[in-house]
Amino acid sequence: MRIRRFSRIPAAAATVVALALVVAGCGNDVTGTGSTGGGGGAAGAPQLPPTSTMVFKPDFFGVQPPAPVSPRAIETGRLDAATLEAAAAGDHTHFITAYVRALFVHLLVYDALEEPIGAFEAAISATPQAQPDGSYLWTYIFVEGAREYSVFLYGTPQVDRVAWRLEVSSNDPQMPLDHFTWFDGESMNDDSGGFWQFYEPVDSTSGVQTARIDWTNGPTSTLTITVNGSTQPDFGNTLVFSESDTMGSITYTDAAAGETTTIVWYADGSGNITAPDYNGGATACWDTEQVNTVCP
Repeated sequence: MRIRRFSRIPAAAATVVALALVVAGCGNDVTGTGSTGGGGGAAGAPQLPPTSTMVFKPDFFGVQPPAPVSPRAIETGRLDAATLEAAAAGDHTHFITAYVRALFVHLLVYDALEEPIGAFEAAISATPQAQPDGSYLWTYIFVEGAREYSVFLYGTPQVDRVAWRLEVSSNDPQMPLDHFTWFDGESMNDDSGGFWQFYEPVDSTSGVQTARIDWTNGPTSTLTITVNGSTQPDFGNTLVFSESDTMGSITYTDAAAGETTTIVWYADGSGNITAPDYNGGATACWDTEQVNTVCP
């Protein structure tokens, strides 16, 4: 299971975006147009979608691993010897395997999107300003010595939705950017759903698409990540996270291999995993105490 870090800007610029989040409002290097965010400020500014529309967090309804799980297992998505031994001792191997893989995928996705999410969070710390074309602009600027990094988030209200666009500019000599569109998207006014399309730069102003996130809210909320950049090594791969009050799931499809892995967990603590490289490809289940059990 692989998810490449996509939508990257130069490492120096990304580091500064992360640093800006730490020192925001604490020094003279950082400027913004305010600190209310969340659609506050200018009258009529659209409501900002939360960052949860970009990254998911599988919480297994609060169920904790019944056996110790090493950080190494989560970092690799594979049970190391110590974790496997502890899981097998209590007959918890199916749950622990699913738990480790779910957290591994979460970390991969967050790592891939950490930089644009950081830029988004920096921008929304500012107060939106109404623009002549009817859009609203959140601006965030960070200065480090002779280098300046600017984040511009535009929200344009439409009939039933808001169109979003986040641009980045910098005079970083590694790759100067001039209002490069890092991502754009839409959110419905009723908060029922939307999408984000991410890009990576090919020069200072233009880029190519890398991945798209489609999200929905309702009795069952979903977040679908599709690697839709034809130059990406994982082109065509999809990851779908779904959660309701009673059930959560992750479905990962490797387009090149034609293989799908599915992890399902329920509010009562039970669940199952189906993966081509686990249990001979057959569905493996655990009960409400996370003990291996025969699948119904």
